[in-house]
Amino acid sequence: MDSHGFGMASVRFICGTQDSHKQLEQKLADFLGMEDAILYSSCFDANGGLFETLLGPEDAIISDALNHASIIDGVRLCKAKRYRYANNDMSELAEQLKQAKADGARHIMIATDGVFSMDGVIANLKGVCDLADQYDALVMVDDSHAVGFVGANGRGTHEYCEVMDRVDIITGTLGKALGGASGGYTAGKKEVVEWLRQRSRPYLFSNSLAPAIVAASIKVLELLEDGTPCAIVCGPMPACSAKK
Repeated sequence: MDSHGFGMASVRFICGTQDSHKQLEQKLADFLGMEDAILYSSCFDANGGLFETLLGPEDAIISDALNHASIIDGVRLCKAKRYRYANNDMSELAEQLKQAKADGARHIMIATDGVFSMDGVIANLKGVCDLADQYDALVMVDDSHAVGFVGANGRGTHEYCEVMDRVDIITGTLGKALGGASGGYTAGKKEVVEWLRQRSRPYLFSNSLAPAIVAASIKVLELLEDGTPCAIVCGPMPACSAKK
C-alpha cells in the first residue's frame, strides 16, 4: 500500500499499469507454461472478452455442456457458429468436430472447464487434445477450479493430464487458490495475448486490479514455485480418462 497505493483509478492502457501488473502477468505465463498472460477484473471478464475477440462468423466454438456460466455467456457474445457436446464425452465431441468441419468452419475452438465446478469432475484433456490435433482445432481451458492445487506442482488440469504443451489458451481466476480476493487472467501465445490487449473490451474498459491483490497473487505464485505445500492434488482422481 505504501509503495503502490490502494487503487489505480484507471484502465490499464491509460495510467493503470504498474510494474507489479507486468510482473504478475509474466509469472502467471511462466507458471502455466505459456508465452504471455493478460489480467482481468475476474475470470468471468476473461471469458467474456475472449471468444468475440478471437473468432468471427466463419469460425466455430464447440463447448462442453457443463461449462461454467462465464464460458456460456462469452460464447453467446461471439458470432461464431456454436456446437455443444455432452459432458466429457469424447465420442460426441468427435461428432461435433466432424460437423463443424463439414459446415466449413475456418477455425475451430474447443472450450472446456478444467475441473467442472458443480461435481468436481476433471476434464479428459488428453482426449480433447488428441481430437483437437486430429481436426486442427484450438483448445481453450477455464482452469479456475484447478490452478494452485491440481497437478504435481499445482499448475492445473493441463499438468495433471500431462498436456501442458498442447493447450492453446488458459483462463483462470485469482479469486480462489491464487490469492482468494478477485481478479482473472488469460494465458496463451504472445500473439493471442497482444490481440486481446488491443481488442478485448472487458480489459480495455475496466479498471486495473488493485495493487494489493496483485502483490498477494505474486506471493502465492512464489510460494508455489518454491514448493510450499498448498494442498496440492497429484494422486488418483476421477479424471482425465474417465469418459472416452
